[in-house]
Amino acid sequence: MKDVFGSAQLVVSSTSSTATSSTDITRDTTVTVAGSTSFFTINNKHERAFTHEEKVQRAECIWAMATARFGLSYNTSQFLPEFMQSMFPDSNIAASLSMRPRKLPYVISHGTGNYFTMELIKDVRKAKAFSLLFDESTTAGVRKQCDLHFRYWSKTKNSVCTRYYKSIFLEHATANIVPHEIIDSLGSAGIDIACLLMLGRDNPNVNKAIENFIEKKVVAELQKQ
Repeated sequence: MKDVFGSAQLVVSSTSSTATSSTDITRDTTVTVAGSTSFFTINNKHERAFTHEEKVQRAECIWAMATARFGLSYNTSQFLPEFMQSMFPDSNIAASLSMRPRKLPYVISHGTGNYFTMELIKDVRKAKAFSLLFDESTTAGVRKQCDLHFRYWSKTKNSVCTRYYKSIFLEHATANIVPHEIIDSLGSAGIDIACLLMLGRDNPNVNKAIENFIEKKVVAELQKQ
C-alpha cells in the first residue's frame, strides 16, 4: 500500500475539470474527480510499473479519499464494483474492485490514514513550536480514550492549523499513566517535546496533574539543550 500511495499529493481547487490522463512508468499520473463546485487531483511519480494488485489498490484508495473529501455516505460504495464493471467492461481493474461499505472505513483509516498521519508529523516537525490539545473521556466499554490534536503554524499551508493526531485507548488509566502515554506518542513520532508551547484541554480545572508532569518533562528537555 505504501508503494502505491506513498507519493500522492492532494490538491483542492474551486474550479471544475474532467480531464483525466494516466501512465504507469516514470511519468506523472493525474486522476481528477470532478464535482459541481470542487475537485481534487492526485499526482503520482513512480520509477516502475504497477502490478495489477497495486493498480486495484490505488483505485480503491482514490475512491476512499473522494468519499471522505466530499462527505459521501459509505453506502454509496455498495454497488460501486457493479457500476464500474458496467461502465468499463474492458477494464481488468474495474473487474477486480471489491469496495464495499464495510471495507471503505478500513481503507480510509488503515490504508490512506497512515500516509496522512506521516504528512502531519512531517509538517509539525517543521514548526518552531506547537500546542498540544488533549481530551480525555470514557467510552461505552468503560475504557479511557485520550484524543490528541496539534495546533501549530503550518509552513505547507502558511497558516495556523488545528489537526487531529491520534487517539490513545487506555484501560483504567491514572493521572501518572496518561502523561507517559502522551509523551511516548510524541517521542515515537520523532516530535521534540521541548517545542511544546502550550497544553490545551476542555476545562482548566481538570487534569492538572497531567499538565504538571508534562511541564516538568518540557523544562527538563530545555535544560538539556
